[in-house]
Amino acid sequence: MITIKGLADLIVHNVTATESKWYFVDKKFNNSLKDDILNSNYYIADDDEEEFDLEDNIKYKTFLDSATFQSIIYNKLEHHPNATTDQLLDAIIYYLKEDDFLD
Repeated sequence: MITIKGLADLIVHNVTATESKWYFVDKKFNNSLKDDILNSNYYIADDDEEEFDLEDNIKYKTFLDSATFQSIIYNKLEHHPNATTDQLLDAIIYYLKEDDFLD
């Protein structure tokens, strides 16, 4: 399992991702708290079997798949090339609540 510490590292990892994977977070993670999104650990399974194990493990829950996460970030940057971290956080929270992109 790969552990990514915080949103900044997740964005860097996502840019270099070659295949779509699910990002997992700790069960206590709150999708609407900026601090959780900004500072939490994100987990990525090394293979399909480990991904199934993470899905079944009560300590973790799914966050977003890497393709969707990438789309949220790219969409925001397409409309606002100089978007701040706070604006990216707002776009992520908006997507999680509305299942839609924030331009």
